[in-house]
Amino acid sequence: MALRPLKQAAGAVVLLTTCLMLTMTPGAESLAKSSPSSESRNGDSLNSLVFQYRTPYFTKDLSKNAVWADLKAAGYVSSGQTLKVKSKHGDMAAVMLENGDTPCWIPAWYTTAAAKSVQETSLAYVALKPGTVLALAPGGKLAWAPPKQGEKLVAAAVWKDWTGILISPQAWHTDSSIARPMMLWVRSANIQSRKAIPEGVLSTSSSVTVDLARNVTELLLQQGDAASKVKKLLGEPSFVEHSANLAEGGKPLRIGTTWRYERPNAQFTVSFAEDEKLEAWKWILPADPKLELGLSVDGDYKFCYDFTSFPGTATIPAKPVWRNQGELNDAYLLGATDEVLLVDGDDGGFSGMHEDSSIYAVDKASGRKLWQVNAGFGSYSAALDRLRGTAAVYTEYSKAHHRYESWVRELSLKDGHPIWERRLPEGHQMQMYAVKDSVVVYQMPDSAKDEGLLTVLDRATGAQRWTRVLREGQVILRTDSEDPNILLQDGLMLQALNPKDGAVAWSVTGRGDIHRDLQTHPYYAYGNMRLPLQPERSAVRWFLIGNEWMLLNTGNGEKLAQYGWSRQEQFETTNEQRYILVQQSGGLSDFDGSKVEKTALYDVIAKRVLFTLSGKATNGMFDADRLYVVLNGLPAAFDREKGTLLWEMPVTTHESASPYTMDEMAKTRYAVLSQYLLLGYGSDMLVLDKQDGQVVGRLADNQIAFREARYRKGIEGLLNMEGDEIYIGSSNGGLAKYSVKALESRLDQVK
Repeated sequence: MALRPLKQAAGAVVLLTTCLMLTMTPGAESLAKSSPSSESRNGDSLNSLVFQYRTPYFTKDLSKNAVWADLKAAGYVSSGQTLKVKSKHGDMAAVMLENGDTPCWIPAWYTTAAAKSVQETSLAYVALKPGTVLALAPGGKLAWAPPKQGEKLVAAAVWKDWTGILISPQAWHTDSSIARPMMLWVRSANIQSRKAIPEGVLSTSSSVTVDLARNVTELLLQQGDAASKVKKLLGEPSFVEHSANLAEGGKPLRIGTTWRYERPNAQFTVSFAEDEKLEAWKWILPADPKLELGLSVDGDYKFCYDFTSFPGTATIPAKPVWRNQGELNDAYLLGATDEVLLVDGDDGGFSGMHEDSSIYAVDKASGRKLWQVNAGFGSYSAALDRLRGTAAVYTEYSKAHHRYESWVRELSLKDGHPIWERRLPEGHQMQMYAVKDSVVVYQMPDSAKDEGLLTVLDRATGAQRWTRVLREGQVILRTDSEDPNILLQDGLMLQALNPKDGAVAWSVTGRGDIHRDLQTHPYYAYGNMRLPLQPERSAVRWFLIGNEWMLLNTGNGEKLAQYGWSRQEQFETTNEQRYILVQQSGGLSDFDGSKVEKTALYDVIAKRVLFTLSGKATNGMFDADRLYVVLNGLPAAFDREKGTLLWEMPVTTHESASPYTMDEMAKTRYAVLSQYLLLGYGSDMLVLDKQDGQVVGRLADNQIAFREARYRKGIEGLLNMEGDEIYIGSSNGGLAKYSVKALESRLDQVK
């Protein structure tokens, strides 16, 4: 399964580590020695237990003195699993979880041969006779009276003349952890009344509460269950979509099927592999009280909860013109001609877990993949030449040969046929860019004091035009095929070099100190925004030269505007290059994106602040008299002249479990339709009403998950619109094309 981001993972493992950090009960070792006879059945050894039925485990030993609030499972041990036993006494046993070094507690009865005979039954509401107590296991001594006599309970299983009763924790979601339901047992003769619960507890006609349905899925659904069992238990799904990647990290992409069940205030998804066996599920519930995403149960991220601040987002079944399924987790649009799309495929891994990437072409009319270059875990890049109908592709690693081989290839967009190819020297970090009629190969210095090397190739033939040794401090900046010149930054000087002979076409000099330009940082989208469907924007862009940001015409070096650098500021461009959103963080230290106090909308031509917003504003998009932004993590609209708030997307809470969660909700820029806005938000492609910011729904079958170190890729490549065409990438390998007219018509029908 795809690796979770480190920022979000820390809070999600609390449930498991709580168990693993439990201090062993004093005297447990001697207890283990005193009960050898109870450990010899069912193939158990003196040191291990084999579980015969799915068994709850607890973070502490249960006794008769336990109160009802203690009856909550930390997780489950699967049937057939073998665990080491530390001790046994009475109804309980202390066992070692896999990869654990301290014990957790389980009802020992579930490791006996008798537990093999437990049968799950149709659900039923039951009332117990007065005075009935519920036992931890059939015939066990540990038993408790229900907190309310006569309370309606739910029967879910049977063993001989005992009935298993589903017990929900009194407090099941606290402090970034999930307490899970369990079964207690009563003599069937002590059931006073029984009323069958119709099958399909999540079907549209079911009256079963969300809380009961949630407990049913927790207790009765597990990995490997057949789709037929799930459908019988839950009913027909509201929608069927492509699943997320079901494979573990580093393994080939596996896309299955996801069933989506929708209620006004809750949603549940369950995913199946190709063999129709259950692999994952997720509950999407209202935040209580904090926004929290991907909270796992039992430390397994395939089974998790999202607590959202905009619950009950209905799915909009709008069909795309086509949907292309890629071979890796993420699909980002790189560029397009009139006939072909160039796409970046990425497995989303990081910190040594990145295994695979690719560059591939998709037919614009049909969505059919035309060709693909596999780049493995090495560096890679591509530069599209729209006039020639070609793509220059650089790869550092050969998947076919399983070794590092650096190549630059000029490929036909239509069929991927190599027009020319050139092998590069090994053992160096390379970057490949492009300018008009040339490919630029930048051999980066191995250390700050080493020399670099610039090599310029003829785009038509691959022949070397010229090379230049780069001394310390000289850096080649990114350019694209539409750029006329190579850009060389040398400290406080920016030079444009003619690609034919290396002559200086123009130069600009700054003053002050040399500062780090965060425009290339993968976690941010500061400075220039690259738009795959609007390459002409790159002709004018921002450069940090000394103590000034300069807006330059890259053709002739003309300075169109400037803005002073500040250590406590960064800015984002909007869709109108005259206006930038300047974020200002507090304190005396360098800029901190998690501590932005205010954002100014700045007119770089008039050289004045138009208005200031409290907090962090990103993703700026002008539309007529409005400015749409994501303000402090929430979509919002402002009057572009006055700066007055027109609306903010309604939410149930502004709190989040992590300081990063709200910041990472927006995954794309806005796409502005006549009456609606599209925005990748959370894990969905949301549709908002332009007039009031209300959530119209989520666009069906579009998954957009957070990817560590891929923020700029997502902002630039996941959602792009031009004319009547919308292209949406995804985090499950899909790339979809929508017609603006057809989509708006569909949205009008469901609004």
